[in-house]
Formats: sequence, C-alpha cells, structure tokens
Amino acid sequence: MKTEFLGKSLSAPFTIPSGIVTCSAPIIQAFFDQIPEVGVLTTKSIGPTPRAGYREPILSQYSPGNFVNAVGLTNPGAERSAELMAELNIPEDRFLLVSIFGGSVEEYVEVARIMAPHADGLELNLSCPHAKGYGMAMGQDPDLVREITAAVKAAVDVPVVPKLTPNVPNIAEIAKAAEQGGADAICAINTLGPGSHYSHGAPVLSNGLGGMSGKGVLPIALKCASEIAEAVSIPVIGCGGISSADNVRSFKGAGASIFGIGSALVGMTTQQ
Repeated sequence: MKTEFLGKSLSAPFTIPSGIVTCSAPIIQAFFDQIPEVGVLTTKSIGPTPRAGYREPILSQYSPGNFVNAVGLTNPGAERSAELMAELNIPEDRFLLVSIFGGSVEEYVEVARIMAPHADGLELNLSCPHAKGYGMAMGQDPDLVREITAAVKAAVDVPVVPKLTPNVPNIAEIAKAAEQGGADAICAINTLGPGSHYSHGAPVLSNGLGGMSGKGVLPIALKCASEIAEAVSIPVIGCGGISSADNVRSFKGAGASIFGIGSALVGMTTQQ
C-alpha cells in the first residue's frame, strides 16, 4: 500500500479528515504507533487563539450513515497546539497534516508560522460551513483563496494544502486559484450545507445548523474531486461519503490519490 505524497513515501494512501477521531495529540500518536493503514494524520483545525466551540449536541445522525455536525472549531490555540505537536514521534512513513484556520490573511500566516515547524504540511481550512467569518466564508472567493494560499506559502517551508468547500458554483475555479497561489495539493471536500436536523419539532444541534457528511454526500464529493483533478496538476485528497472499497476506487478514478475516511468510522472500535 506504499504511496508517494508530497515528498514522503507513506505506509498507506488513507487519511482521516480534520476533526474526526484524531483530535488530540495522544490519539494522533496512537494512530502513528498502531494503525499504519492511516498514512496521513490530519489534525483538528487550529486557530490563533483558544476556542471553546459550541455546546453539545454537536453531532447528529439523521439517517443511517448520514450526519450533521457543528463543533465550532474547538481548539486550544496555536501556541498550545504547537507544544502538543512537538511531543509527537512521527514515523518516517507517515505524514502529519496540520489543519489551520484564521479570520484574515494575517491570522492564517500567524498560525502557519507557529505550526509549520511541527508539521509535514499545513491544511488550510477554507471550507467549514457553520463557523461565521471563517472557513467557507473565505473559501468561496477565488481571489481570497489565492491570496491566503500565497501568503502562507511565502511564510513557511512545508507543503500547503487548501481544503475546499463544495458549496460553490464552480469548484474548479477555486482549485485553480489555490494552485495559482502555490498550493502543493488540494483536499476536497469539506461538509455540505449547512443543514438542519429536527427532532420533536426542535433542532438537535445546539448551533441549529451543521455541516452534512456521510454516504449521502458521495456523489457531490466525486463530482468535485473529478472537476478539481481535471483543473489542476497537483495531488488531490478525496473525501466525502467513502464507506467501501468500491468508493475508494471511485475516488481514484475521479483523480484522487489520498482517500479520507470519516463518517464511516462511527461505531467502529480499534479492534475492527
């Protein structure tokens, strides 16, 4: 299962998308030590300052294999996150992809400079659909995507991987802007929406709205991955709705070379 990705020979071509399972340093280290099938370890998104995020409930399964979530970019801030990442022992055949976010170009650069010394690459969260003023709010503007990508690339010496939102009329245009800004790869896609899930007449999520993930987003994710792969000449991390080996083959056919497994992990244990 060896695969080449951004200068490293990896144990396997799989990752877990940001914010799912690998949300703390001890869990990331456990994956490094025990689960070689995950070649790319993607962290939860890290911002310039600590964020408590939303109160529970933050995740709801609205039908089998389909979810809405609104975590609220919970994180301890860049300085503390850098301390935690510095303690990790990263094997030669794994890739630590640190996801970062900011509310401005300057904040992205600030966080990037703090986290880059402890990362094999930086994922730019330009796609979170439910945190006002962050993520998707920036990732829908190709000029801003290009500017953020270029600014981070100029500030660090590790690969930069923008993560794109499907909630745009032309995702190929956004991908091209990221490549023009110097992106080394593209991650696609983040969650759809936001959407709502009601129970007994009231929204389940404390935020009311949340990003949609799971099996139902697979056709959109494949469409986006294919359009991106045709538009750019850099690697594509494909994620969104993968729950079987055939889904992985579909993403490979669409042009992805790394495959993100997220919602399908719900209910699994380390023995499965």
